[in-house]
Amino acid sequence: MAETYIQPLEREVASSDLGPADVAVAVTTYNNAATIGAVVRAVEEGLVGSFPGRRALLLHADGGSNDGTPAVVAAALADQSRLVRVSLASDPVRPAAPGPPTRAQALRLFFGVARRLGVRGCAFVNPDLTGLEPEAVGRLLLPVLDRGLDFVGPYYSRPRFAGAITTSIVYPLTRALYGRRMRYPAGGEVACSARLVDHCLSLKAWSGEGSRFATDLWLTNRALLGGFRLGQAWVGHRTTAGGGGDGAGSDLSHVLTSVLGALFSEAERNPQWQRIRGSEPVELFGTPEDPVPEAPGVDLTRSLESFRLGQQHLKEVWDKVLPPMTALELRKLARRSDAEFRLDDQLWARTVYDFLLAYYTRVMSREHLLPAFTPLYLGWLGSFVSELHDADQARIEQRIEELCLRFEAEKPYLISRWRSPDRFNP
Repeated sequence: MAETYIQPLEREVASSDLGPADVAVAVTTYNNAATIGAVVRAVEEGLVGSFPGRRALLLHADGGSNDGTPAVVAAALADQSRLVRVSLASDPVRPAAPGPPTRAQALRLFFGVARRLGVRGCAFVNPDLTGLEPEAVGRLLLPVLDRGLDFVGPYYSRPRFAGAITTSIVYPLTRALYGRRMRYPAGGEVACSARLVDHCLSLKAWSGEGSRFATDLWLTNRALLGGFRLGQAWVGHRTTAGGGGDGAGSDLSHVLTSVLGALFSEAERNPQWQRIRGSEPVELFGTPEDPVPEAPGVDLTRSLESFRLGQQHLKEVWDKVLPPMTALELRKLARRSDAEFRLDDQLWARTVYDFLLAYYTRVMSREHLLPAFTPLYLGWLGSFVSELHDADQARIEQRIEELCLRFEAEKPYLISRWRSPDRFNP
Protein backbone atom coordinates (compact mmCIF):
# COMPACT_ATOMS: atom_id res chain seq x y z
CA MET A 1 0.00 0.00 0.00
CA ALA A 2 1.31 3.44 -0.88
CA GLU A 3 1.88 6.22 1.59
CA THR A 4 -1.01 8.49 2.59
CA TYR A 5 -1.07 12.27 2.24
CA ILE A 6 -3.12 14.53 4.51
CA GLN A 7 -3.79 18.24 4.30
CA PRO A 8 -4.95 18.52 7.91
CA LEU A 9 -6.68 21.89 7.85
CA GLU A 10 -8.65 21.54 4.63
CA ARG A 11 -11.22 18.97 5.77
CA GLU A 12 -11.86 16.42 8.47
CA VAL A 13 -10.32 13.05 7.67
CA ALA A 14 -12.25 10.09 9.04
CA SER A 15 -10.15 7.43 10.72
CA SER A 16 -11.62 4.92 8.27
CA ASP A 17 -9.72 6.65 5.47
CA LEU A 18 -6.52 5.16 6.86
CA GLY A 19 -7.88 2.32 8.93
CA PRO A 20 -7.76 2.18 12.72
CA ALA A 21 -4.49 3.32 14.31
CA ASP A 22 -3.24 2.70 17.82
CA VAL A 23 0.01 4.67 17.89
CA ALA A 24 1.89 7.19 15.80
CA VAL A 25 5.38 8.66 15.81
CA ALA A 26 5.70 12.15 14.36
CA VAL A 27 8.75 13.83 12.87
CA THR A 28 9.23 17.23 11.24
CA THR A 29 12.07 17.74 8.79
CA TYR A 30 13.89 20.39 6.85
CA ASN A 31 17.05 19.36 4.99
CA ASN A 32 17.73 16.43 7.30
CA ALA A 33 18.69 13.90 4.63
CA ALA A 34 21.98 13.08 6.39
CA THR A 35 20.30 11.82 9.59
CA ILE A 36 16.63 11.13 8.96
CA GLY A 37 17.09 7.71 7.36
CA ALA A 38 18.61 6.22 10.51
CA VAL A 39 15.92 7.87 12.65
CA VAL A 40 13.09 6.47 10.51
CA ARG A 41 14.59 2.95 10.46
CA ALA A 42 14.93 2.99 14.24
CA VAL A 43 11.35 4.25 14.63
CA GLU A 44 9.92 1.55 12.35
CA GLU A 45 11.91 -1.20 14.02
CA GLY A 46 10.73 0.04 17.41
CA LEU A 47 7.09 0.13 16.30
CA VAL A 48 7.26 -3.39 14.85
CA GLY A 49 9.03 -4.79 17.91
CA SER A 50 6.95 -3.07 20.57
CA PHE A 51 3.49 -3.08 18.98
CA PRO A 52 2.98 -6.36 17.10
CA GLY A 53 -0.53 -6.64 15.78
CA ARG A 54 -1.24 -2.96 16.35
CA ARG A 55 -1.61 -0.32 13.65
CA ALA A 56 1.37 2.01 13.99
CA LEU A 57 2.02 5.04 11.76
CA LEU A 58 4.80 7.48 10.99
CA LEU A 59 3.55 11.05 10.59
CA HIS A 60 5.93 13.20 8.55
CA ALA A 61 5.80 16.92 7.82
CA ASP A 62 8.51 18.53 5.72
CA GLY A 63 9.23 22.24 5.49
CA GLY A 64 10.27 22.26 1.83
CA SER A 65 13.62 20.47 1.95
CA ASN A 66 15.84 20.78 -1.11
CA ASP A 67 18.16 17.90 -0.21
CA GLY A 68 15.80 15.01 -0.91
CA THR A 69 14.70 14.48 2.69
CA PRO A 70 11.13 13.30 1.84
CA ALA A 71 12.51 10.66 -0.51
CA VAL A 72 14.94 9.48 2.15
CA VAL A 73 12.07 9.10 4.62
CA ALA A 74 10.07 6.97 2.21
CA ALA A 75 13.05 4.85 1.20
CA ALA A 76 13.97 4.14 4.82
CA LEU A 77 10.61 2.51 5.56
CA ALA A 78 10.18 -1.19 4.86
CA ASP A 79 6.39 -0.77 4.96
CA GLN A 80 5.43 2.47 3.26
CA SER A 81 1.77 2.06 4.20
CA ARG A 82 2.86 3.34 7.63
CA LEU A 83 3.80 6.71 6.19
CA VAL A 84 1.34 9.60 6.52
CA ARG A 85 2.55 12.82 4.93
CA VAL A 86 1.16 15.88 6.69
CA SER A 87 0.92 19.03 4.58
CA LEU A 88 2.04 22.32 6.06
CA ALA A 89 0.78 24.41 3.15
CA SER A 90 -2.73 25.02 4.45
CA ASP A 91 -1.72 26.17 7.92
CA PRO A 92 -2.68 29.88 8.20
CA VAL A 93 0.14 30.61 10.67
CA ARG A 94 2.84 29.13 8.43
CA PRO A 95 5.15 31.54 6.56
CA ALA A 96 4.84 31.32 2.80
CA ALA A 97 8.54 30.70 2.19
CA PRO A 98 9.94 27.18 2.66
CA GLY A 99 11.70 26.53 5.92
CA PRO A 100 11.44 24.54 9.11
CA PRO A 101 8.07 24.95 10.83
CA THR A 102 8.11 26.12 14.40
CA ARG A 103 7.82 23.46 17.07
CA ALA A 104 4.46 24.84 18.18
CA GLN A 105 3.11 24.75 14.64
CA ALA A 106 4.28 21.18 14.11
CA LEU A 107 2.74 20.00 17.38
CA ARG A 108 -0.59 21.61 16.57
CA LEU A 109 -0.71 19.91 13.19
CA PHE A 110 0.33 16.51 14.49
CA PHE A 111 -2.04 16.69 17.45
CA GLY A 112 -4.91 17.45 15.09
CA VAL A 113 -4.03 14.54 12.80
CA ALA A 114 -3.51 12.17 15.75
CA ARG A 115 -6.93 13.02 17.14
CA ARG A 116 -8.66 12.43 13.81
CA LEU A 117 -6.86 9.12 13.38
CA GLY A 118 -7.94 8.07 16.85
CA VAL A 119 -4.47 7.09 18.05
CA ARG A 120 -4.16 6.34 21.74
CA GLY A 121 -0.56 7.50 21.94
CA CYS A 122 1.57 9.83 19.83
CA ALA A 123 5.33 10.26 20.16
CA PHE A 124 7.66 12.90 18.74
CA VAL A 125 11.29 12.51 17.78
CA ASN A 126 13.83 14.98 16.46
CA PRO A 127 15.13 14.40 12.93
CA ASP A 128 18.76 15.14 13.83
CA LEU A 129 19.00 12.70 16.74
CA THR A 130 21.78 10.19 16.17
CA GLY A 131 22.03 6.82 17.85
CA LEU A 132 18.28 6.49 18.48
CA GLU A 133 17.62 2.94 19.69
CA PRO A 134 14.47 1.15 18.47
CA GLU A 135 13.69 0.09 22.03
CA ALA A 136 13.35 3.77 22.97
CA VAL A 137 10.16 4.00 20.88
CA GLY A 138 8.55 1.32 23.01
CA ARG A 139 9.79 2.83 26.24
CA LEU A 140 8.14 6.13 25.29
CA LEU A 141 4.81 4.78 24.05
CA LEU A 142 4.11 1.56 25.98
CA PRO A 143 3.52 3.40 29.29
CA VAL A 144 0.88 5.49 27.49
CA LEU A 145 -0.92 2.55 25.91
CA ASP A 146 -0.52 -0.09 28.61
CA ARG A 147 -0.09 1.87 31.83
CA GLY A 148 -2.48 4.76 31.27
CA LEU A 149 0.15 7.50 31.46
CA ASP A 150 -0.53 10.80 29.70
CA PHE A 151 2.97 12.19 29.21
CA VAL A 152 6.32 10.43 28.99
CA GLY A 153 9.36 12.67 28.77
CA PRO A 154 12.88 11.68 27.76
CA TYR A 155 15.77 10.66 29.95
CA TYR A 156 19.15 10.86 28.24
CA SER A 157 22.64 9.64 28.95
CA ARG A 158 25.01 12.52 28.21
CA PRO A 159 28.71 13.24 28.65
CA ARG A 160 29.46 14.40 32.17
CA PHE A 161 29.30 18.15 31.61
CA ALA A 162 27.06 18.30 28.53
CA GLY A 163 23.70 19.99 28.90
CA ALA A 164 24.96 22.29 31.65
CA ILE A 165 22.13 24.80 31.20
CA THR A 166 19.64 22.03 31.93
CA THR A 167 21.73 20.84 34.88
CA SER A 168 22.20 24.25 36.46
CA ILE A 169 18.88 25.98 35.76
CA VAL A 170 16.20 24.14 33.79
CA TYR A 171 15.97 20.96 35.86
CA PRO A 172 16.41 22.36 39.38
CA LEU A 173 14.10 25.34 38.75
CA THR A 174 11.34 23.31 37.08
CA ARG A 175 11.55 20.66 39.78
CA ALA A 176 11.41 23.20 42.61
CA LEU A 177 8.53 25.15 41.07
CA TYR A 178 6.29 22.30 39.97
CA GLY A 179 7.25 19.52 42.36
CA ARG A 180 8.08 16.67 39.97
CA ARG A 181 11.52 15.24 39.21
CA MET A 182 11.38 15.33 35.43
CA ARG A 183 15.09 15.22 34.58
CA TYR A 184 14.84 16.73 31.07
CA PRO A 185 11.75 18.96 31.17
CA ALA A 186 12.36 20.40 27.70
CA GLY A 187 13.55 17.29 25.89
CA GLY A 188 12.41 16.78 22.32
CA GLU A 189 11.51 13.07 22.43
CA VAL A 190 8.14 12.74 24.20
CA ALA A 191 4.94 10.69 24.09
CA CYS A 192 1.42 11.98 24.78
CA SER A 193 -1.91 10.30 25.42
CA ALA A 194 -5.09 11.12 23.53
CA ARG A 195 -6.32 12.82 26.71
CA LEU A 196 -3.35 15.20 26.80
CA VAL A 197 -3.62 15.81 23.05
CA ASP A 198 -7.28 16.81 23.45
CA HIS A 199 -6.41 19.08 26.36
CA CYS A 200 -3.68 20.90 24.42
CA LEU A 201 -5.89 21.31 21.36
CA SER A 202 -8.58 22.88 23.56
CA LEU A 203 -6.24 25.66 24.70
CA LYS A 204 -6.56 28.99 22.95
CA ALA A 205 -2.94 30.07 23.41
CA TRP A 206 0.13 28.11 22.46
CA SER A 207 3.61 29.18 23.57
CA GLY A 208 7.03 29.13 22.01
CA GLU A 209 6.31 30.06 18.41
CA GLY A 210 9.96 30.89 17.81
CA SER A 211 11.71 28.43 20.12
CA ARG A 212 11.73 24.65 20.21
CA PHE A 213 12.83 24.80 23.83
CA ALA A 214 9.95 27.09 24.81
CA THR A 215 7.35 24.87 23.17
CA ASP A 216 8.78 21.67 24.67
CA LEU A 217 8.79 23.32 28.09
CA TRP A 218 5.24 24.56 27.54
CA LEU A 219 4.06 21.03 26.71
CA THR A 220 5.78 19.55 29.76
CA ASN A 221 4.26 22.21 32.00
CA ARG A 222 0.77 21.49 30.66
CA ALA A 223 1.29 17.91 31.77
CA LEU A 224 2.78 18.96 35.12
CA LEU A 225 0.02 21.42 35.97
CA GLY A 226 -2.99 19.68 34.43
CA GLY A 227 -3.28 16.69 36.73
CA PHE A 228 -1.92 14.27 34.13
CA ARG A 229 -0.05 11.04 34.85
CA LEU A 230 3.66 11.40 34.13
CA GLY A 231 6.61 9.19 33.35
CA GLN A 232 10.01 9.39 31.73
CA ALA A 233 11.80 6.95 29.48
CA TRP A 234 15.46 6.35 28.80
CA VAL A 235 15.87 7.30 25.15
CA GLY A 236 19.59 6.64 24.83
CA HIS A 237 22.79 8.62 24.55
CA ARG A 238 21.91 12.22 23.77
CA THR A 239 23.75 13.21 20.64
CA THR A 240 22.57 15.21 17.65
CA ALA A 241 24.13 16.03 14.32
CA GLY A 242 24.76 19.55 15.59
CA GLY A 243 26.50 18.49 18.77
CA GLY A 244 23.55 18.44 21.12
CA GLY A 245 24.98 20.41 24.01
CA ASP A 246 23.23 23.42 25.47
CA GLY A 247 24.25 26.24 23.24
CA ALA A 248 26.40 24.07 21.00
CA GLY A 249 27.01 25.89 17.76
CA SER A 250 25.09 28.94 18.96
CA ASP A 251 25.78 32.14 20.80
CA LEU A 252 25.62 31.29 24.50
CA SER A 253 24.02 34.56 25.56
CA HIS A 254 21.29 34.13 22.96
CA VAL A 255 20.61 30.55 24.10
CA LEU A 256 20.50 31.54 27.76
CA THR A 257 18.21 34.48 27.04
CA SER A 258 15.80 32.17 25.21
CA VAL A 259 15.90 29.53 27.95
CA LEU A 260 15.45 31.98 30.82
CA GLY A 261 12.69 33.85 29.01
CA ALA A 262 10.76 30.61 28.51
CA LEU A 263 11.24 29.44 32.10
CA PHE A 264 10.40 32.79 33.65
CA SER A 265 7.37 33.39 31.41
CA GLU A 266 5.93 30.02 32.42
CA ALA A 267 6.42 30.84 36.10
CA GLU A 268 4.73 34.21 35.62
CA ARG A 269 1.74 32.69 33.86
CA ASN A 270 1.27 29.82 36.32
CA PRO A 271 1.40 31.20 39.89
CA GLN A 272 -0.01 27.96 41.34
CA TRP A 273 3.60 26.81 41.82
CA GLN A 274 3.54 28.82 45.05
CA ARG A 275 1.35 26.14 46.65
CA ILE A 276 3.77 23.30 45.89
CA ARG A 277 6.37 22.15 48.41
CA GLY A 278 9.12 19.63 47.87
CA SER A 279 9.16 17.25 44.92
CA GLU A 280 8.05 13.75 44.00
CA PRO A 281 9.86 11.21 41.83
CA VAL A 282 8.68 10.43 38.31
CA GLU A 283 8.81 6.78 37.25
CA LEU A 284 11.62 5.97 34.84
CA PHE A 285 11.16 3.30 32.17
CA GLY A 286 14.39 1.66 31.08
CA THR A 287 17.81 1.53 32.72
CA PRO A 288 20.15 4.34 31.65
CA GLU A 289 23.65 3.41 30.65
CA ASP A 290 26.59 5.56 31.68
CA PRO A 291 27.87 7.76 28.85
CA VAL A 292 31.30 7.25 27.41
CA PRO A 293 33.76 9.17 29.64
CA GLU A 294 34.99 12.39 28.08
CA ALA A 295 37.31 15.16 29.17
CA PRO A 296 35.44 18.33 30.18
CA GLY A 297 35.01 20.58 27.16
CA VAL A 298 35.08 23.70 29.29
CA ASP A 299 37.79 26.36 29.39
CA LEU A 300 37.85 27.04 33.13
CA THR A 301 40.07 30.09 32.91
CA ARG A 302 37.91 31.69 30.26
CA SER A 303 34.66 30.89 32.10
CA LEU A 304 35.84 32.38 35.38
CA GLU A 305 37.36 35.40 33.67
CA SER A 306 34.00 36.03 32.00
CA PHE A 307 32.40 36.01 35.45
CA ARG A 308 34.96 38.54 36.74
CA LEU A 309 34.46 40.79 33.72
CA GLY A 310 30.73 40.61 34.32
CA GLN A 311 31.31 41.75 37.90
CA GLN A 312 33.15 44.79 36.56
CA HIS A 313 30.94 45.77 33.64
CA LEU A 314 27.49 44.64 34.81
CA LYS A 315 27.74 45.75 38.42
CA GLU A 316 25.01 48.36 38.05
CA VAL A 317 22.63 45.80 36.56
CA TRP A 318 23.43 43.13 39.15
CA ASP A 319 23.01 45.63 41.98
CA LYS A 320 19.48 46.42 40.74
CA VAL A 321 18.55 42.76 40.52
CA LEU A 322 20.28 41.19 43.52
CA PRO A 323 19.82 41.87 47.25
CA PRO A 324 22.83 43.59 48.86
CA MET A 325 24.04 40.43 50.60
CA THR A 326 24.02 38.40 47.39
CA ALA A 327 25.81 41.17 45.48
CA LEU A 328 28.44 41.33 48.23
CA GLU A 329 29.03 37.56 48.10
CA LEU A 330 29.51 37.71 44.34
CA ARG A 331 32.03 40.54 44.67
CA LYS A 332 34.00 38.46 47.18
CA LEU A 333 33.83 35.49 44.85
CA ALA A 334 35.26 37.50 41.96
CA ARG A 335 38.43 38.15 44.00
CA ARG A 336 39.17 34.46 44.57
CA SER A 337 41.73 32.57 42.54
CA ASP A 338 40.63 29.95 40.03
CA ALA A 339 41.62 27.15 42.40
CA GLU A 340 39.58 28.66 45.26
CA PHE A 341 36.55 29.65 43.18
CA ARG A 342 33.39 27.86 44.37
CA LEU A 343 29.89 29.19 43.81
CA ASP A 344 27.89 27.41 46.51
CA ASP A 345 24.42 26.03 45.90
CA GLN A 346 22.53 28.45 48.13
CA LEU A 347 24.07 31.49 46.46
CA TRP A 348 23.37 30.04 43.02
CA ALA A 349 19.75 29.14 43.78
CA ARG A 350 19.02 32.58 45.19
CA THR A 351 20.70 34.26 42.22
CA VAL A 352 18.48 32.36 39.77
CA TYR A 353 15.44 33.22 41.89
CA ASP A 354 16.47 36.87 42.04
CA PHE A 355 16.59 37.07 38.24
CA LEU A 356 13.19 35.39 38.05
CA LEU A 357 11.86 38.00 40.47
CA ALA A 358 13.42 40.84 38.50
CA TYR A 359 11.78 39.46 35.35
CA TYR A 360 8.42 39.31 37.11
CA THR A 361 8.64 42.79 38.65
CA ARG A 362 10.23 44.35 35.56
CA VAL A 363 12.92 46.21 37.44
CA MET A 364 14.38 46.91 33.99
CA SER A 365 13.67 45.96 30.42
CA ARG A 366 13.83 42.24 29.93
CA GLU A 367 16.05 42.75 26.88
CA HIS A 368 18.72 44.14 29.22
CA LEU A 369 18.01 41.85 32.15
CA LEU A 370 18.37 38.39 30.65
CA PRO A 371 21.72 38.82 28.83
CA ALA A 372 23.24 40.04 32.11
CA PHE A 373 22.86 36.53 33.48
CA THR A 374 25.44 34.97 31.13
CA PRO A 375 28.59 35.78 33.19
CA LEU A 376 26.86 34.40 36.29
CA TYR A 377 26.12 31.15 34.48
CA LEU A 378 29.75 30.93 33.32
CA GLY A 379 30.86 31.40 36.92
CA TRP A 380 28.63 28.52 38.00
CA LEU A 381 29.89 26.36 35.13
CA GLY A 382 33.52 27.02 35.98
CA SER A 383 32.89 26.23 39.63
CA PHE A 384 30.98 23.03 38.86
CA VAL A 385 33.55 21.65 36.43
CA SER A 386 36.46 22.59 38.67
CA GLU A 387 34.87 20.84 41.65
CA LEU A 388 33.95 17.68 39.73
CA HIS A 389 36.72 17.51 37.17
CA ASP A 390 37.73 13.97 38.15
CA ALA A 391 34.34 12.74 39.41
CA ASP A 392 32.56 9.75 37.91
CA GLN A 393 28.99 9.86 36.61
CA ALA A 394 27.48 8.64 39.88
CA ARG A 395 29.10 11.44 41.85
CA ILE A 396 27.97 14.04 39.30
CA GLU A 397 24.37 12.83 39.52
CA GLN A 398 24.61 12.96 43.31
CA ARG A 399 25.91 16.50 43.07
CA ILE A 400 23.01 17.49 40.79
CA GLU A 401 20.59 16.03 43.32
CA GLU A 402 22.19 18.16 46.05
CA LEU A 403 21.74 21.25 43.88
CA CYS A 404 18.08 20.46 43.27
CA LEU A 405 17.43 19.97 46.97
CA ARG A 406 18.95 23.38 47.63
CA PHE A 407 16.61 24.97 45.07
CA GLU A 408 13.71 23.34 46.88
CA ALA A 409 14.99 24.51 50.27
CA GLU A 410 15.30 28.09 49.03
CA LYS A 411 11.83 28.19 47.49
CA PRO A 412 10.30 29.98 50.52
CA TYR A 413 12.76 32.80 49.79
CA LEU A 414 11.36 33.05 46.28
CA ILE A 415 7.75 32.96 47.45
CA SER A 416 8.36 35.57 50.13
CA ARG A 417 9.94 38.00 47.69
CA TRP A 418 7.37 37.22 44.99
CA ARG A 419 4.58 38.24 47.32
CA SER A 420 6.48 41.24 48.73
CA PRO A 421 8.80 42.27 45.90
CA ASP A 422 9.91 45.52 47.53
CA ARG A 423 11.36 43.76 50.55
CA PHE A 424 14.85 42.21 50.35
CA ASN A 425 15.45 38.96 52.18
CA PRO A 426 19.25 38.76 52.45
